[in-house]
Amino acid sequence: MISKSCKNFIRWQSVAGVLSILAVVSGTVAAATGLGSWYALIREPVLSVSFGAANMGKPVVSWINQVLATVVLLVAGLECKRAFMERELIGPDRLWLPAIGAVGGLLASAAVYLGVVGSGPGMEPGWVVSLGTDMALGLAVLSWLGERVPEALKSFFVSISVFTLLGSVAMAAAVQESLPVWSVLGLAGACLALLAAMSLSRVESISAYLAVGAGLWAVLVETGALAVLAGPLTALFIPVRNREQTGSPLVGLEQDLLPTVCCMVVPLLAMANAGFFPQGASGASVMAPQTLGMLLSLFPAKAAGIFGICWIGVRLRLCALPAGVGWKEFGGAVLLGGAGFTVNVFLGTFVAAPEGAAANEIRLAALAASTLSLASGYFVLRYALARRRNKVIQRI
Repeated sequence: MISKSCKNFIRWQSVAGVLSILAVVSGTVAAATGLGSWYALIREPVLSVSFGAANMGKPVVSWINQVLATVVLLVAGLECKRAFMERELIGPDRLWLPAIGAVGGLLASAAVYLGVVGSGPGMEPGWVVSLGTDMALGLAVLSWLGERVPEALKSFFVSISVFTLLGSVAMAAAVQESLPVWSVLGLAGACLALLAAMSLSRVESISAYLAVGAGLWAVLVETGALAVLAGPLTALFIPVRNREQTGSPLVGLEQDLLPTVCCMVVPLLAMANAGFFPQGASGASVMAPQTLGMLLSLFPAKAAGIFGICWIGVRLRLCALPAGVGWKEFGGAVLLGGAGFTVNVFLGTFVAAPEGAAANEIRLAALAASTLSLASGYFVLRYALARRRNKVIQRI
């Protein structure tokens, strides 16, 4: 059985998935119609922010991605820590299976991209774009299939999505060409030390943790993808239990953030990153090796990597399938792992130009791969769950 907190997390993420699909459709329609000039206002203008003598100018979409993605990763980090501390991620089926599955999916995606595109100058960072998995989209499909989907399968999908999301963002930060200077690293270290001291002192004020976390984000904002890691790093130090052991500051913050994040933050991220501008598209970009490499690395490479390494792990008894889940149901859920439109485009803003031909290649590949992954996962799961139901009826 999964906890009440996890059920609530899954419920809200399913809502976010439906809203994200509507947001992507709305953004695509807006960019292709007379609303394109208005829609471009959140993507093309450069917004400058000054901190004393420092002045940073970035496209509006980059600010949206950095701020909102940090909040999304904060919630993901809170859920991951809650599951660890409440021993929900304990055991071969709840921890090791999604952990090795996430590693298998990441390695397979990177290998296929590099195999198709090659490793020439300027090509290497592109493999990071194909690593992300959109948890909300996958959970939306699982929710459409109703109560027939085992709860353990939903819990597995949440775990592997969180591990993949955190891993892909960490890799995006690691492959950036410009590393932070020592002064930035020193300030970031001071923020982390303060968070650790507050946690050891059992400070219960959520506002204090969030304030220091915001300071950490501001220190790292010039580093691109590294800044969004301020979200899960802050979550790492928020206490699970208060001093009286009567409540959980971490769970309280997570449940308070879920409605806003799932109904506003995630859809806004999807809409801001959706849409193809004709001036940035061309036949060459659509047929470019990078586009094909990203498509194949998401579908079917990611699902094959997850399924393959999990199958080997189960056969070697290093891990186990979730309770009540067969290989067919597991395969259907794994196919959903190739969907990652918002995450892939978000990662693409840090390894390619935010707009233009490169951005359109990323959007096209991510949209096509997400559509194929969601459709194939849905039909495989529907078939597997129907057969399972028929077998139960026959036994009765």
